[in-house]
Amino acid sequence: MHLALQNAETINRLVEQGEFLLKTFHAEYDKDPVGSTTEFVRGNLIGWRSTLHTLYRDYAEDIVNRVLARTCLTIPDGEVLSGATHAF
Repeated sequence: MHLALQNAETINRLVEQGEFLLKTFHAEYDKDPVGSTTEFVRGNLIGWRSTLHTLYRDYAEDIVNRVLARTCLTIPDGEVLSGATHAF
């Protein structure tokens, strides 16, 4: 399943969601790299990317790459930074 065969509106919406999440993450990271809000947004971003891989498999990174090209930002890794607080 190639992205060209997918609904362009859906793909564009996924790119917009990724942009929002990535920009929000970087804004929160700049305020507090190990804060709970930063980690919450990181989790949402990692979840977004994981969902892309579930739905689009090999073509998920095409969507991610569009986000990276439009934002010129990096995607954080999925590890929790030391010092981050967690609520159970």
